[in-house]
Amino acid sequence: MTSHLARYRSGQHDAVWRDLRALELDVFNARYREDAQAVAREMASRARWNVETLVERLHADGFVAAWNDDDMTPRPAYLPPTDGSSALADWMEEAFAPFPMTVAAWIRQVGDVWLVGEHPRWAESILADPLVVEFEHILDGGNARAYYEGAWNSWCANPRRQRDWPFQIDFAPDDLTKANISGGGPYGIALAGSGVDGLLGSSKWFVDDLNEAFAAGGFPGVLRSEGYVEPPVGLREGLARDLLRL
Repeated sequence: MTSHLARYRSGQHDAVWRDLRALELDVFNARYREDAQAVAREMASRARWNVETLVERLHADGFVAAWNDDDMTPRPAYLPPTDGSSALADWMEEAFAPFPMTVAAWIRQVGDVWLVGEHPRWAESILADPLVVEFEHILDGGNARAYYEGAWNSWCANPRRQRDWPFQIDFAPDDLTKANISGGGPYGIALAGSGVDGLLGSSKWFVDDLNEAFAAGGFPGVLRSEGYVEPPVGLREGLARDLLRL
């Protein structure tokens, strides 16, 4: 039988994710685990290329990443994995088992991306739900493990919250908060995981969410009620050109 990794490399991306997700927790069994982890690593390698390419194109346009506050203080658009990223992923896989393979691979191989900022030709990019994925630097270089441990302890101490919402590890502000507008809860991965890929709440897979963002050049949203304006013709398409499907 052809491996999932071989199929993935041949371009059968959507079909491979469909088949691996259908395995649910069986994907962690010895029969499937190594092959599924290899697919997750391949996905992360492609995602890193996309992130680096996208950030390079944005910087060439004069884009400046900035904090989502009143001052719009500049900050890095991309931070590669640190020397501690693998240890963080190892801890998450143990503490929150079963932990999604795609999320662990992202933490180890991709790093953190923050596309909130100011584009000289598209001021409204901040209203387009800019791509943000921050697992390691979620507290501006703070201790990510301490942050997630604190979130877990808070969730465990609140029986009502346990009943109404699954625990999740946050990785991005919601679309309104990114634009410095009072919004809802952050985007996060629901735990315990359900298999190879992570779920955002109960409705969208992590990899699908990333594919939507990359297909839109890193800006997949539309906050029309807040003054959103379409980008100049070709800008979004130029950013998305030749980015890889995960």
